[in-house]
Amino acid sequence: MNVIIEMKIKEVRQEKGISVRKLSEMTGISKTYISDVENNHKIPTLYTLCIIAACLEVFPNALFTYKIIK
Repeated sequence: MNVIIEMKIKEVRQEKGISVRKLSEMTGISKTYISDVENNHKIPTLYTLCIIAACLEVFPNALFTYKIIK
C-alpha cells in the first residue's frame, strides 16, 4: 500500500491573502523552506506544519490531503 500526500499550504495561504514573505515573518520559517514545501520539494515535520497552520488560523489537517493506493 502506498500513500500520496499533497500539501495545500500554498492554496490556503493564497486564499487568506498572505504572501510567502509574510508567512515567513509570522512563522520564523525561511521563505525558501516555505516555498520548497509548497512546491513538494520538502516535507515539513509535524511541528512545522502545526506552526504554519496556527499562523494561517486553520487546523493542521487543512494543509494537506492524502490518497491511499493499494
